[in-house]
Amino acid sequence: MEIDTIVLKTLGIKGKIHVVRDDLFPFLMGGNKARKMASIIPDIERNKCNAIVTTGGIQSNHCRVAAMACAAKGWKCRLILHGSKEKFTSEKGNALLMRLSGAETEFVNPEDIGPTMDQAMNDFKSSGYNPYYLQGGGHNKPGVIAYINAVQELKNTLKSHLNIDHIFLASGTGSTQAGIIAGCKKAGWEHTIVHGISIARQKQMGINSIKESLSFVYPRPDKFSDDIVFYDEFLFGGYGKSDQQLYNFTVGIFKETGLILDETYSGKSFWGMVNTINKYKLKGNIVFWHTGGLLNLMA
Repeated sequence: MEIDTIVLKTLGIKGKIHVVRDDLFPFLMGGNKARKMASIIPDIERNKCNAIVTTGGIQSNHCRVAAMACAAKGWKCRLILHGSKEKFTSEKGNALLMRLSGAETEFVNPEDIGPTMDQAMNDFKSSGYNPYYLQGGGHNKPGVIAYINAVQELKNTLKSHLNIDHIFLASGTGSTQAGIIAGCKKAGWEHTIVHGISIARQKQMGINSIKESLSFVYPRPDKFSDDIVFYDEFLFGGYGKSDQQLYNFTVGIFKETGLILDETYSGKSFWGMVNTINKYKLKGNIVFWHTGGLLNLMA
């Protein structure tokens, strides 16, 4: 696991921030979705599946890694996408890689995702395939386990005496945050606070999704209720939306630290981290878990 340490001199934060570089995760172009997929692929193989049905936006990191994994394994892939078909066919970044992978795509309104995924599963079965139903974002048991294991990897990488007080990350479907929360408990970091910065969902929906993710690996997820910290005040208008202030912020961080942030995921979470640290005067060992997003920046 690669970890960088940065010092922010211009944002009122004193001390160092440790950055977990999942944006450099060496598989399927990196990011937290690639780490999850590395855990999900063995589950697909155990179930002897040869096709994937999944969903996301037109620049979804998750759909990119699903499409690339299917291309590498020779599996069929159908992506149920929400967003503009015209933008998908013209944009680069994740959309370009999805197109090049040969994955089948279907465009629907968000409320039609579930029924359309069910139909895609039936279509594959009728054609003789054994499809794997994969919730958007890698929101399943192997996806959560990937981040329980990642926390242990972090602990092994850090100096033995270094305990983590705060972890900040971009939180979407909730499985990454759930895995990190559970991983901290398993690692003995009982006092570590995991701060999820929402990139799309309102607070209660986000909390419910994290609890659902925890239920994949624990029969009583409510025991983690006090450990779920989730902020929805840094959305900048919603999923995939931004403004000039956030753009200027991400550019400023890049110039100061060399850390590349995008405006869909990592930029919002870094912005949320800086504001939360300053608001609550947080101290101690702070980790920013960089979940990726470079390809969103390159769209």
